[in-house]
Amino acid sequence: MKNLPINNPEFERLYSEFADFIRLKGYSRGKNTCYPSNVREFLFFVENRGVSEIKKVVAFDVIQYYEYLRERPNQRRDGGLSESMIRGHLFSLRLFFDYLMDMGEVTASPAHLPKLNIGKHGNRQILTIAEIKEVDKACVTKMEKALIAIAYGCGLRRTEIEMLDTNDVILSRGVVVVRDGKGGKSRTVPLSDAGVKTLREYIVDERPTLFPNDGMETTPSLFVNKWHERMKGQYLGSLLKGIIERTQNPVILAKNITLHCLRHSIATHLQDNGADIEFVQEFLGHSIMDTTTVYSRRRKQRLNMYNKINAPTYGSK
Repeated sequence: MKNLPINNPEFERLYSEFADFIRLKGYSRGKNTCYPSNVREFLFFVENRGVSEIKKVVAFDVIQYYEYLRERPNQRRDGGLSESMIRGHLFSLRLFFDYLMDMGEVTASPAHLPKLNIGKHGNRQILTIAEIKEVDKACVTKMEKALIAIAYGCGLRRTEIEMLDTNDVILSRGVVVVRDGKGGKSRTVPLSDAGVKTLREYIVDERPTLFPNDGMETTPSLFVNKWHERMKGQYLGSLLKGIIERTQNPVILAKNITLHCLRHSIATHLQDNGADIEFVQEFLGHSIMDTTTVYSRRRKQRLNMYNKINAPTYGSK
């Protein structure tokens, strides 16, 4: 949809400026390349609805666009757009209008509509601290324990785990360096004492045995597959799945836990233990605060529910 014709000069200018902004911010890789084309499709949509100025775009236009996306055919395969693709379109609009607000082009964003939070993304499961300990106990190799230490203890994304090299784990400093995170940004993530111990045991004792020829390394990757190569994200997920199944805990099994669920778990546990949003944002590598506040809202919802369930009944009539 990146070649849809836009006749409105203002829309064309704003689209081009936003596309440049996305490139400068380092969002122009992977799925993030869709942000400008998603915005272009929206501008094409509102232009054809008779909207001539960006300031005249209102929430109703975004709702109508959402309805249009639900009916639009998929351009690459049969059927319609998936829920994740629709979420991507709506997130692109939020980015676009936030950018326009920063530039003084509009005074408010019509794209921040909670009712349009669709799909399963908002209901991703997390593990309790007790369940995390149970998962860790179910590990049978040092590599498995190291995976939990990185995915949960450091809250890394699956692609970030996949791209980790051994020299990114600086045991002497107790940190993991993520050199190419989302948006091309780097960050340093602290390790707990237990995490340092777990990773040292894996890197020093077990990892060398995964290579033939007296432990001669064939890849710098932290996690190594049976072919002595970098372990891909899909296999990392399968490794976690095997650990989860080994717990034989029906509650844990019912949650369908993924590596990203472990990332959500540590974010929630950090805030439950008093970490502020700014720390969690930096820890997770979020560039947009709204993403981090999801954990804050969930924490408040759980606390409110807990307080209702455990409200004192003494003194009531």
